[in-house]
Amino acid sequence: MKKLIYILVIVAICLVAMIAAPSLVGNKGYVLIQMGNLVVETSVVALGIMIFIGLVSWIIISTLFSRTWRLTKLSGSWFGNRSRRKTQKAFYRSIQALAEGDWDAATKAADQAENGEFEGVNYLVSAQAAVARGRKDTAERKLNEAADYESSALAARVTLARMALAEGQPGDALKELAQLSDKQQATAPAIKLKVQALAESNQWAQLEEELGSYKKVLGDDYAKWSKQIAKGRLAEVASKQGAIALKSFWDNLPRKQRNDIGYQAAYAEQLLAQGMHQEAQTVLLDWQKRGPQPQLLPLLKGLQLPNPAPAIKALEKWIKADDENHELYMVLGHVAYNAGDSMLADKALQKAMKLNPTQEGLLLLAEINEKANNRESAMAFYKQSLNLKK
Repeated sequence: MKKLIYILVIVAICLVAMIAAPSLVGNKGYVLIQMGNLVVETSVVALGIMIFIGLVSWIIISTLFSRTWRLTKLSGSWFGNRSRRKTQKAFYRSIQALAEGDWDAATKAADQAENGEFEGVNYLVSAQAAVARGRKDTAERKLNEAADYESSALAARVTLARMALAEGQPGDALKELAQLSDKQQATAPAIKLKVQALAESNQWAQLEEELGSYKKVLGDDYAKWSKQIAKGRLAEVASKQGAIALKSFWDNLPRKQRNDIGYQAAYAEQLLAQGMHQEAQTVLLDWQKRGPQPQLLPLLKGLQLPNPAPAIKALEKWIKADDENHELYMVLGHVAYNAGDSMLADKALQKAMKLNPTQEGLLLLAEINEKANNRESAMAFYKQSLNLKK
């Protein structure tokens, strides 16, 4: 469109010149220009020639200036692109060096890439290299710089929380996680670390209150933490208030928790720890009326009773129903041994070792035979346990 306008203007000028030229022949006329003391007098034709030369000069100068400006921009762009390529190359090299375990090279390359736009990932690389080199202060500084970028904040804060937990500072770990956005705090890495930090700081009440909302994220770990909460709460009561308070605390728990097998296992463990073996036997057998439970059955090994007849009777009943169950024979051997019935213990453990030899069972058999002055048998069991360990 612009070219068309230029052509029309030129054609119009040519037409005007063709019409006006004949009338100007022989009549040059003159032009007088006065500016203060400056006086310029010339002919119309000369003025026209001067204006024409001025216009042509202006076009030439503007064209040269425009091209020079474009060349300058292109040159700057080329140098800028070269600098960016160099920074990117350093960034990729830092990641490669980190994977190769060359911490010095990773640090050097990451430092060269710091001016690049990598959404904080370059600082994460520097931090990982610093951690590997044992430079905690540098790692924390780099991670905090990475946390300024939204896309790197989660990785940075989670790493800082892990470092705090590794140093036994669960409170600091919780502070780091609290700086994440609500969306980031709802991610699996953040939730798992928060649960661990709450447990390590003995904040059992808060952990129990929040654990239900984390069930989907925790998956199989949910049951483990549920039991850990029970152990933590019951251990806290037992250590601070004693056995009587422990029983009272248990009786006042909601039925849902008293029927939870994790809570039951934790309560039985605390009864054994408090020396309340008769009470532990009673509850363990009561909770296993319908048959042995994997989380409760091993706890019977801890019974220290002179006459654990109810436990032995229950175990023998279960063995009749499942006489190939190695664990049942092992538990019976422990219960009998703790009660001083070496004959029954030896018989049960011998059967267990035929079904599935374990170092635990072999060492207990060696101890039984040593007490009975059967040194050769004891030595044979010790050697067998060592061979099994290899």
